[in-house]
Amino acid sequence: MTLSELLTARARQYSRNVYIKFENRRLSFSEMDRLAGLAAGGLRALGLNNTDRAAILMENCPEYVISFFAILRAGGIAVPVNSFLTPGEISYILNDCNCRILVYGKGFSRHAEKIRDSIPGLKTVRFEEIPGQDYAAYRGDSGDTAVLLYTSGTTGFPKGAMLSHKNLISNAEACMKVIQVSHRDRVLLFLPLFHSFSLTVCVILPVCAGACIVLLESVKPFSRLINAIFRDRITLFVGVPTVYNILSKKRLPFFAKYLLKFLMNIRACISGAAALPADTIRAFEERFKVPLLEGYGLTETSPVVSVNPLNGVRKPGSVGPPLPGIEVAVIGEDGKRIPAGEIGELIVKGPNVMKGYFNREEETAGVLKDGWLYTGDMAKIDEDGYIYIVDRKKDLIIIDGMNVYPKQVEDIVIKDPRIEECAMVGIPDGRGSEIPVLFLKKADNAAVSENEIRDYLKGHIARFKMPRRMVFVDRFPKTATGKIKKTELRKSFNTS
Repeated sequence: MTLSELLTARARQYSRNVYIKFENRRLSFSEMDRLAGLAAGGLRALGLNNTDRAAILMENCPEYVISFFAILRAGGIAVPVNSFLTPGEISYILNDCNCRILVYGKGFSRHAEKIRDSIPGLKTVRFEEIPGQDYAAYRGDSGDTAVLLYTSGTTGFPKGAMLSHKNLISNAEACMKVIQVSHRDRVLLFLPLFHSFSLTVCVILPVCAGACIVLLESVKPFSRLINAIFRDRITLFVGVPTVYNILSKKRLPFFAKYLLKFLMNIRACISGAAALPADTIRAFEERFKVPLLEGYGLTETSPVVSVNPLNGVRKPGSVGPPLPGIEVAVIGEDGKRIPAGEIGELIVKGPNVMKGYFNREEETAGVLKDGWLYTGDMAKIDEDGYIYIVDRKKDLIIIDGMNVYPKQVEDIVIKDPRIEECAMVGIPDGRGSEIPVLFLKKADNAAVSENEIRDYLKGHIARFKMPRRMVFVDRFPKTATGKIKKTELRKSFNTS
């Protein structure tokens, strides 16, 4: 079954059930299926052919989800674009996958204009301008690529992970079993729709279960989130560590504490996209009396690998056992499996593992070996099969669930002739996120300030990638081969 066929099946089974509630709008499964079909016909009329890539650049809204299913129904491959990126960064992605059509939302007209100017032949269309036409859905195979999700790689340049219909559906169904989601559930969706975690857990999983999505454009103002919990009787709350840290520590009026404890319908909270401190789990559960389930995953695994079970043993500090149907192991430097409790690289095998990176055979071969995905994350597995993520083999920085690869920033900074060397590292902020800290060594006799570096970076990188702190140093700690020791930089910052 493809994702398009899955939506049609649920439209028949739960025809009148609300699939998406957004502000005062309600879209049933049958209406979503109908709108996706009309938009699919329009995309075909605009020239989208089978296996063509079509990107989505929108704020959180029902039209995003309609566009996603319409692209698949038209036989295309959906490319959800990080809406926080600059036009130049987006253009790189669209060029890399030879994108044919960009569907954008009302808030991205200027982005679309700049992107169109830089990519000859790319068609850009606002969702409202897609002509509605009936279309007999493209009948694909479950093994066909459904989505290209871009993730930063070891070179610092984004790579497109090819995820099939089977990858995504199998992952959503496995999550559904562990979290025990049914058509009676109402899932709060406020995370960006382009994120792999949101796509699987908050969009595809509800289709599998016939559940309702309560969609918010954003989490700000924070009162909007609290209001939705009560007004829409949310049963499943999906967030990132930053949100749970705020909720567990934010001072609340007495009446709010009372309401949140005794009048909530929430039966489970799920955390993903970044590490969740054990202290936050304990504080949150003590305050709200609701189980907080931490999971682990990466884009290349569609994305969920493991989660602490709703019913059963939950271990704070652990990301739980692997989902049903997924195998995990920890290996040493020699590539051999190591005993329980010892630290090594985590590898994953299962129906959720990507097909590979788009047009990057060498990099695919580096992470996919004999059906196993080499995650690059250092972990240990206890005797009960629970996974503990210890560190990253890569230097990836996670800021509120968003991936930032330091080399991308470093390569821009080093172009400034006033800078001789630089290195960016992530420092844990105690909320489950990280602070990007940029260390700089000035060229001889150069005069440059932190504000000048920030001005230099503006327009080149997205705001969320901007270093929060900058530290000027006289010299960098280095290995014998001249490589900067980022571990020592982290230590020096933590002890300063």
